[in-house]
Amino acid sequence: MKCPVCRVPTYVVEFKQIELDLCPDCGGVWFDRGELELLLPSAQDAGLTPAVTDEAGRPCPLCSRTMDKMNIGPGRRVLVDSCPTCGLWFDRREVEDLSRDLAAHSLEVDPALAEFLGGMFPAKGDEG
Repeated sequence: MKCPVCRVPTYVVEFKQIELDLCPDCGGVWFDRGELELLLPSAQDAGLTPAVTDEAGRPCPLCSRTMDKMNIGPGRRVLVDSCPTCGLWFDRREVEDLSRDLAAHSLEVDPALAEFLGGMFPAKGDEG
């Protein structure tokens, strides 16, 4: 699969038998439809709402359809790209932002997942 931002091949990372596609250049991550809810069950309750943004739509890395810009999370502050058929694209740190938003609203985030996300998305200055 190619990154919808950089157009470079992504690589697969696995957490709890769920395979995510990660861009080595921009750090974005692709969730096939339903995978986000498997990792973050509380995200299902957070839902997606259409976003108001000037940011251009990106092509879905699977079907090439222009994805919708959506806000996700109880605070509706995390902007993601959504293909209703194929899945969700999160730019670098947006998955971590979502997990923080869920925790801030007292929604459960698996500590092992938080640690995994911290490893995938190191703090600025900690990058290898």
